[in-house]
Amino acid sequence: MNFFLKRVILAAVVLMTANAAWCDDFLASGASARTVATGGAWMPSSTGALDAMAINPAGLTLLNAPTIDMSLESAFARGQFVNSANPNGLLNSNGVIPYGAFGTPLGSSPFSLGLAVLPELMSAANWRYTDTPGGVGGVSYGPLNNKSDILAMRATAGLGWSVSRKLKIGVALGAVYNRNTLETAYVFQTNPALAGLKTLLDLHTSGVGWNGSAGALFQASKQLQIGVAYHSRTTVQSTGLATGNAGIQFAQIGLGAARPDFQYNAEVDNTLPQSVTANVVWQATSRLRLVGQGDWINWSDAFTNLPVILTNGNNADINGLLQTNGIKDSIPLDWRNQIVGRFGVERSWQENMTIRAGYAYANSPVPSSTLTPLTGAITRNTLSAGFGYQHGRYRFDAAYSVDPTMQQSVQQSTIKSGEYSNSKVSVGVQSLVLTTSVRL
Repeated sequence: MNFFLKRVILAAVVLMTANAAWCDDFLASGASARTVATGGAWMPSSTGALDAMAINPAGLTLLNAPTIDMSLESAFARGQFVNSANPNGLLNSNGVIPYGAFGTPLGSSPFSLGLAVLPELMSAANWRYTDTPGGVGGVSYGPLNNKSDILAMRATAGLGWSVSRKLKIGVALGAVYNRNTLETAYVFQTNPALAGLKTLLDLHTSGVGWNGSAGALFQASKQLQIGVAYHSRTTVQSTGLATGNAGIQFAQIGLGAARPDFQYNAEVDNTLPQSVTANVVWQATSRLRLVGQGDWINWSDAFTNLPVILTNGNNADINGLLQTNGIKDSIPLDWRNQIVGRFGVERSWQENMTIRAGYAYANSPVPSSTLTPLTGAITRNTLSAGFGYQHGRYRFDAAYSVDPTMQQSVQQSTIKSGEYSNSKVSVGVQSLVLTTSVRL
């Protein structure tokens, strides 16, 4: 077995062991600690396989040796939910997730190869608040631990081509594993027979979809580099189980004698957004680099609604009332497109040390009309800083970022039963990312 093939197999084994533990964020600002430290604005480098696979596969062509990047991200989310039943509902989420990438030039050819396992989307909203009276008859299930988790991890392979000294292009294709969890008092939204009724619901599904990305890098001058990348949308049909208990709601509408618990096979159809990224890197001095980046994220064609399909129900009483053992419902989202502006600076401090800082601003994609604590991705500002240390073939990078607490108010909610009208949601997130790179 030749030396190059051994390297590829070693990298694949390392990446496949990087299984997701969990993290509490939504769309991360960058992949490696390098890019997180500059506000998510990417500075292409000759040793950055992870960011090339996450942001722009044309960056693979800059690698000058086989490289393995391994990252560990920890995140801490805190928040508050206030409405008529909750003077101080609390969000308290903590988590950690590992991921990594391998990249290498293919001999003396103009091509480079990349492999990666990395997060596509992450959210873990773990709230403690009292179920507000609602549903039919104003029922409440009392104090609850409310949970809404979405994790999407992408296993992807990429190919870069150095077309000329100034122009580099790249493509990547990936399989996306999606896992969904919803534990809350759920109000049916669109089902004609059930709309407005409330039940305790515990739903878990998972599935796999596909997506791709393509990018280009252009060296406009010795000091100026321009990059652009496109990331396709992803459709995932995830399946699993949904269980629950509608006893309090049944009693309120005169069906107290009916069996309250149920189990269904569940299907949740998730669409993750397409996006476009463009950035400019300026080598201001031999020690100082500046970067500006803009991201367009097409939430309006992805998070319009969340279809939920339940089949093969095991409760004969419910099946008899509905004249079917299945239920179809759809959760309205109506998210807006998002524009993110990112700015970063990187300065060589000593021979083997680099310091970084960054800032990002984004409009909230969540409209007030559908905002709930479980969909509260409302953070807008990101402040970050970090450093890097090089020692021979090894590099260590660390980054800290904070999304200061933001508050969004709801006047009139379009979510049925009106539980979220006249409410406020506040969310803030802090994260720490550590990345180790090895040149083989």
